[in-house]
Amino acid sequence: MSLPNFFIIGAAKAGTSSLHHYLGRHEEIQMSAIKEPNFFSGSANGIPFPIGKVVSDRDEYEALFDPGFAVRGEASVGYTNHPRRSGVPERIEAMVPGAKFVYLVRDPVARTVSHYRYRVAMEGERRSIGEALGDLSDPWCVYRGPSLYATQLDLYLERFPQKRILVVDQADLLGERAATLGRIFAFLGVDATVDPAAFEEELNTGEGNRAYPLAYVRLRKGLAASPLRVLPRGLKRRLRGSLERVAWSEVPPATLDDDLRGSLEELFEPEARRLRALTGESFPTWSI
Repeated sequence: MSLPNFFIIGAAKAGTSSLHHYLGRHEEIQMSAIKEPNFFSGSANGIPFPIGKVVSDRDEYEALFDPGFAVRGEASVGYTNHPRRSGVPERIEAMVPGAKFVYLVRDPVARTVSHYRYRVAMEGERRSIGEALGDLSDPWCVYRGPSLYATQLDLYLERFPQKRILVVDQADLLGERAATLGRIFAFLGVDATVDPAAFEEELNTGEGNRAYPLAYVRLRKGLAASPLRVLPRGLKRRLRGSLERVAWSEVPPATLDDDLRGSLEELFEPEARRLRALTGESFPTWSI
């Protein structure tokens, strides 16, 4: 058995599922079969993950990785969700002191809205976006922490040298995929040659999200581990999509009024400015 030597640490709703998929297609990289094992996440103020599998046993976690590969990775967005999940860099440092990290980020306002829509679709959120965001000064707001990119990055820079942390804008992964993947491959120390045709698929785009009952969400996760997992990805997606279009309506777009948008921009602008200073990246497509 073996441990990973690199991590995709977030951010939630910034393209981590697609990047996990792309990296797993590289012949020199092995990604964990479970996309978000959350082994290092810990609990959120004693509250366990409400949905999905968390790998907490070390032997079970190590079994996810093939020691035959020199480059092994996993992707857990809970690793950049301080303070709800604190102590992650410390736990990783204790077990994988030489780890590398890829941190996917996106426009923080857009990420927050996408996070809300995801929770409507998959986690039973039924409040309006204004009600759900609530008091944005509350550090425990579920939508707040994952968009505070500089704060999350600071915690890793206290434990790991900056040269081992690559911050990537989701807009680059979408708009300049081949060049961006080449940069990530070079950072991980594998062949940086990219065949664009091999990396066309995007996962979990959020288009057509539906407000699923929690029982159905759990059923979907259970089926993912059943013998049906051997079906081709495209066929599974078509079958599931046909059922869902008939059974559930789409989640309507989440509209930010001027006051709420202004509050989000006021909260996230200093973080975006500081992230630019930390990384030297301009993030030109962002709204702030």
